[in-house]
Amino acid sequence: MDEKALKLLLGSVKSGRVSVDAAVGKLKDLPFAELGYATLDTHRNLRFGFPEVVLGEPKTVEQLLGIVGALVERKQTVLVTRLQPDKAEVLVSRFPKGLYHPVARIFHLKQGKVRSGKVAIVTAGTSDIPVAEEAAVTAEAMGAEVRRVYDVGVAGIHRLLRRREEIQECHVAVVVAG
Repeated sequence: MDEKALKLLLGSVKSGRVSVDAAVGKLKDLPFAELGYATLDTHRNLRFGFPEVVLGEPKTVEQLLGIVGALVERKQTVLVTRLQPDKAEVLVSRFPKGLYHPVARIFHLKQGKVRSGKVAIVTAGTSDIPVAEEAAVTAEAMGAEVRRVYDVGVAGIHRLLRRREEIQECHVAVVVAG
């Protein structure tokens, strides 16, 4: 639940369109949802504007299906990081509106509105691109406009300075080197 949804719910209670009991039913698992094998922070979206990010690598397919299902049910954006292709295939088949980004190893399913801003993702070399793509896709999932500034080198400052203006236009820079 985000701030807008909470205000709509409370307005509906105030006007009498929704009963107090029905509202309690919708709010009962705030600020978390206990799944037995995981406790989801369902209040994070309300506090920070973006829901919990799920580390996919150590989780089973069944756990991921349960976690993603719980987030989807609550209309929260889903971001599963460090995800192996076989697990991603199962998530995409179950949640076809989601996208798998193989270089970043991220499954993303957008729901609702998220924050924005400009982020520069900068890499020294091409070998840094997988980590940079993980950061880029994460920032995009959070609503940021991402500028990818890849392979600017470390040995030759002139390659970096050539892109200085583009980087300085951003609110934040994430730099990946080595």
